[in-house]
Amino acid sequence: MLIDSGMFDALWSMEFDGICSSSGSGAGVVLIPPHRKVIPYSFKLEFQNMNNMAEHEALLLELAKARRLQIKKLKVRGDAELIVKQVRGLFAIKNERLRHYRNHVWDEIEAFDAFSIEALPREFNSKADSLAIFAALLVPHLDFTTNTCRVELVYRPSVPDNSKSWEVFANDK
Repeated sequence: MLIDSGMFDALWSMEFDGICSSSGSGAGVVLIPPHRKVIPYSFKLEFQNMNNMAEHEALLLELAKARRLQIKKLKVRGDAELIVKQVRGLFAIKNERLRHYRNHVWDEIEAFDAFSIEALPREFNSKADSLAIFAALLVPHLDFTTNTCRVELVYRPSVPDNSKSWEVFANDK
């Protein structure tokens, strides 16, 4: 898709969702340029994780894409209220692994001139949710088929998993 270079200074929106189940894990993101035609992304997460990690992965994968596109202003919305509040610094994080994820998100945010993040009700995040399910289960949704969206495989987490607390958590799972 060709995008007018002047649009990168305008406000873009992004909606994200992550899913982790016994059937698979995935991340779904909808990037919405100023012209409002959505750009869907699905990521199949091929590594051990938990639901909050999948949510963070969705956020981080799309922040990285937005940064590579040189987008300067970004409004982010997701239905994971806990993740949103942690990124905004409103909730403490006890798990060291998740704290590393939040800190990595903070590092990515610094690349933007303007950034906001807010929670939205799950029913208003259906496109990102469908993309996450599409990636996790490899079952296309009516809105996003293999003709309109592809699934990228992600074999490593955005944040290295060499933390001792992650090993303890994984064993307790």
